[in-house]
Amino acid sequence: MFLYPALTLGFLFVAMPLLVHLINMLRHRRQRWAAMDFLLASYRKQKKWIRLRQLLLLLSRLAVATLLIALLCGWTGGGQILGSLGGTTTHHVVVLDDSYSMGDESIGPNSRRSAITDDASPESRANSFTAYGRSLQALQDLTRRLATSDGNHQLTVMRASRAAMSTRGGSESGDAAADLSAQTIMSDARLVNRLMSTTASPIRTDLVPALDLATELINTTPADTKYLYIASDFRERDWGNAERLAESLRKASGDVSIRMIDCATQPGSNLAITDISPAQDVWVAGVPVVVSVTVKNYGKTAAPDVPLTSRVIRYSENIQIPDPTLPFSGEIEAQPTQVIESIPAGGEVTKSFQVFIAETGTHAVEVSLPEDALSIDNIRSCTLPLSDVEKVLVIDGEANARGAYHIASVLNPGSQVRIGAIPDIQPPSFLRSATLETLSPYRAIYLVDLPEIGENAAVALTEYVERGGGLAMFIGANINRENYNQTLFASGRNLLPAALDEAKALELNPDNNTADVQFAEPSSLVAPLRVAGDAAFALVNIARSWTLQSEAADAASNTERPRIRYVLRRRDGEPLVTQHDVGRGSVVTVLTGLDGNWTNWPGDPTFVVFMLQSNAMLWSGAAPDTERFVDTNLIKILPVDDYTDQVTYVPANNEPPRIPMELQTSVIEPESAADEPIYKVDLAPDEMVIEGSENVAEILHPGISEWSLTRIDGSGQVIPIASVIRIGEGELERADPAAIQQQLLPLEVKFVSSSVWSEENRTAGSSTLTMVLLALLGLILAAEQLLAYWASYHASANTASSRPAPSLGGSR
Repeated sequence: MFLYPALTLGFLFVAMPLLVHLINMLRHRRQRWAAMDFLLASYRKQKKWIRLRQLLLLLSRLAVATLLIALLCGWTGGGQILGSLGGTTTHHVVVLDDSYSMGDESIGPNSRRSAITDDASPESRANSFTAYGRSLQALQDLTRRLATSDGNHQLTVMRASRAAMSTRGGSESGDAAADLSAQTIMSDARLVNRLMSTTASPIRTDLVPALDLATELINTTPADTKYLYIASDFRERDWGNAERLAESLRKASGDVSIRMIDCATQPGSNLAITDISPAQDVWVAGVPVVVSVTVKNYGKTAAPDVPLTSRVIRYSENIQIPDPTLPFSGEIEAQPTQVIESIPAGGEVTKSFQVFIAETGTHAVEVSLPEDALSIDNIRSCTLPLSDVEKVLVIDGEANARGAYHIASVLNPGSQVRIGAIPDIQPPSFLRSATLETLSPYRAIYLVDLPEIGENAAVALTEYVERGGGLAMFIGANINRENYNQTLFASGRNLLPAALDEAKALELNPDNNTADVQFAEPSSLVAPLRVAGDAAFALVNIARSWTLQSEAADAASNTERPRIRYVLRRRDGEPLVTQHDVGRGSVVTVLTGLDGNWTNWPGDPTFVVFMLQSNAMLWSGAAPDTERFVDTNLIKILPVDDYTDQVTYVPANNEPPRIPMELQTSVIEPESAADEPIYKVDLAPDEMVIEGSENVAEILHPGISEWSLTRIDGSGQVIPIASVIRIGEGELERADPAAIQQQLLPLEVKFVSSSVWSEENRTAGSSTLTMVLLALLGLILAAEQLLAYWASYHASANTASSRPAPSLGGSR
């Protein structure tokens, strides 16, 4: 109703003419006088006309005061109330791009800070400096204008993140994804107040799902006139090739006017942490862990001297209850600042540093960059699950167990060197009666030159690896090829990289200038050795090793096999070391023995490096994830025998207090006798959007959130979980509006900046009314002057004897 509601207090001024009139009447005092008696008699005779003239004069002065205050307050009229009773219906559909690039705080040369009201929420005040804040301001300005416009106006508002998650969750309903669906706008703009408190989401998405659902609502909602508004930042990565978006827009039937509201400005420089992860290793308490951080420069100039601020959040056993009043319940320990000398424009640089934690449990590491145009990608975190030393199983088929000795001496060198692995050397008979239950306590299994592997053992090994266990096999001269091919490769077990062919000797090198062992595909198993090139294996001799059947022969069996990575090859090109994945676990195969008959590799320093890297990789399959994407399901699995069904989730929030969420658990019965029943929490953000849950925004917060669990004995446990954003939105380069319009042809779209849009909507609908009010004010002022003259006493020379009695209190 009013552009400046605070000035409506001025309507109290309307009472001033009435107050002056009353005060003026109180000024007269009664006094007996003969001439006055005559005047009173005349007044009583004509008092009806006198009071009527005074009343009209008073009303005209009240009207003048009312119009003056209405003009100052920016009265926009009440045509919407009358229009809702009849007239045309207009459907306005607004698509808000709330992908996290809309959090861009760049301030261009022609941009302005969005205006915010005094009663705006903290979120709205923070939004006022972002592209998303300008989109919300554009929505509010549109709603205010429509509230004062004639006709019946319906408003639909849809955020891109909600539409994407709703579509991904299997819903095809635009009503379920929309924040507002065909809501009639009445005489105020409070309809969008809830949306004004939202912020840009941490989701990376495009506008295709939102446009698909928006056009579906446009086509199914009856209206005389239809408008589609797209408030976005129009980045090159999304709009550089707008064919997919144009295809969605063309689905709208009928005459739809399309407006593109550009909410972004010329982007500033932006650095982003694209990855943080602990290096693949044995993550054991008391053993330093290398954490790698990758930073990308999305700007157009090199970024010099970039500081990386890191901190470790320790979660000891003493922390049993989360503290929602703090950003983290764990103990924060600052790490030395790392400095990246320079990051080229568009380039990436990886920086590594060591983290030492002596306590077992899951801890967290957080790294941050200085503030820039886009703040959400300046902080990234990961968890670091540290266990105590764990056992590895070593089984050697040789009576002297020479190969087992080489492996054990590397994994457990003794003295003060701590690797984290405790080798458990067992005879071949141990494997004959092995089951999944007997193999599960081991973090990795090493099989050295076993003559045969039984069917039951092959089944147990397959289940072990599929569940995340690591298996390394050293195949020497004593193995039974037919048995290995049958039990480890046939029947779809895939424990071998391919069927074994024959043991083939390596011919002597006539010039001795080429090493017997050479690098093949890049792999973490030999990554530290690649710096020296093939010369690293100059002293390693290979006399004989097993070969593999060709892939063409395996393809004829129509059996799907995993991808094989060839890590090392012999000088003649035959594979020597391979690595492949089976389920969640990995298998490393060395096609030669360790007894010294076929190779001298166990005595070379490169074997130590290979074994340490292999052990680190084999452990990683059973290691828990160190991060989750914010838009993926939140899953927690707990053994029934160890925990109760009381599970609380404390979402990440760098500005406490955090709001704990009590989650519902379900009991999953075991599928086999080797398994145990578990409690499972599975919270899907996509389903929460479809169900209209209010807690979706909390679940999507990036950062370090926490599980609060209760053990059977009543003690508590707090476990951190790192929620991270998907990379890509940090690219802030703008698309050309003219190029977008060209790609959208034959659709006609109109581009307008958010600042121009706001100005147009604030003045539209009020200028005509202002002119009407000014004209009406002039007429009433003129009428007030005539009434004042009529109600006052004026002597007339020709009619002095018949003039009426002067009014009492009506004189000006």
